[in-house]
Amino acid sequence: MILIVGGAYQGKGELALKLAGGDRERIVFNVHERIQAGLRAGKTREEMEAELLLEASSKEEKILTADEVGCGIVPVDAGLREYREVTGRILCVLAKEAREVYRMTAGLPIQIKG
Repeated sequence: MILIVGGAYQGKGELALKLAGGDRERIVFNVHERIQAGLRAGKTREEMEAELLLEASSKEEKILTADEVGCGIVPVDAGLREYREVTGRILCVLAKEAREVYRMTAGLPIQIKG
């Protein structure tokens, strides 16, 4: 698995497409949005971690992208704080399991693992 994290609109999708040789089937875009949808559906952090790890461990290596949601002002809303915490913790697990991890800033990839 390859994990690409960074701020919104920083070039994560473009890097993922490049690393996948243009094969969109290998890419799981916007993991942070899947986590948010999972929370709304009542899933636990553990359930979502297991689903993402299972998907990422498919025969063909997957590339996952996610917005960095842990920087900035702490949300006042308890639900948004939970989303931010759960997303951060899941991304830590994914990064630990990933073969490569990239951080995108201003369109520039910085390889931080692999």
